[in-house]
Amino acid sequence: MKLGLALGGGGGRGAALIGVLTELHRLDVHPHLITGTSIGGLTGALYAAGVDIEGMSAFFRQMHVDNLFAWPKDSWSLVNNKKIEGLLEDTIGRPDFSDLEIPLAVTATDLINHRLVVLDEGDVITAVLATIALPIILPPVEKDGFVLVDGGLLNNVPFDIAYARGASHVIAIDITKTSYEEGAKPSTPPSGRLDKILKYTQRYGAYQVMTGVIDLITEQSLKTRLALSEPDILIRPDIGTIGLLDFNRMDEGIEAGKTAVLESEAEIINLRNHLKQSRDQESEG
Repeated sequence: MKLGLALGGGGGRGAALIGVLTELHRLDVHPHLITGTSIGGLTGALYAAGVDIEGMSAFFRQMHVDNLFAWPKDSWSLVNNKKIEGLLEDTIGRPDFSDLEIPLAVTATDLINHRLVVLDEGDVITAVLATIALPIILPPVEKDGFVLVDGGLLNNVPFDIAYARGASHVIAIDITKTSYEEGAKPSTPPSGRLDKILKYTQRYGAYQVMTGVIDLITEQSLKTRLALSEPDILIRPDIGTIGLLDFNRMDEGIEAGKTAVLESEAEIINLRNHLKQSRDQESEG
């Protein structure tokens, strides 16, 4: 019996994943394998590499767009990914997937063949840069003949991949924004360099449309997969108005994740006890 943990994408809303992981640790729930998409893939890589909750929190606090902003060398994106790559190296080194403490698989979308790619071999950081490559914001990653961008476009909460990789039970976390409040507009970028650039180039409205479209695509990709199968437990933190690049609202996200686990605590404990009982019976047999 193996427990899989599927961490969904959602950019700056990813702090909710830290809140979820904090509470799962409190409940003595530990996954045997992890799958992740976008910020969920990044969080999964940190967790699988042995970074503790405090370390993940410290990492996320450096994820503000202004801290990571670097002019791109080409026209593929608004932001260069080199600072993110450096931050990852400083935190986990340069591991291969085989070096991780917990088996990990992350998803990306191949623009050449228009299909989902599951990355679970080779350099972990290259895979993370691919799964977080939000179109227009971050550059695509070229790997093995693929041109890879954010996996959330095709599978934003990869619980099905966790099952395919041997999990008997899966806890999935969805941090997508499913709807806007009445009268609300799509997310505005956080204040800082990106905000100034969008205003200067008169692309502020384009950013709002882009983030709204991405929210729609990721929401629909999850609905499609849920129509085919469901995880054992689906945790959906109430992320409110936190936007894709709102890494400055980390504390709100963490609290939303903690609250979501508390709301599902009885169900999670039942699953934990079931898995423990099954493993005890297997060892006795």
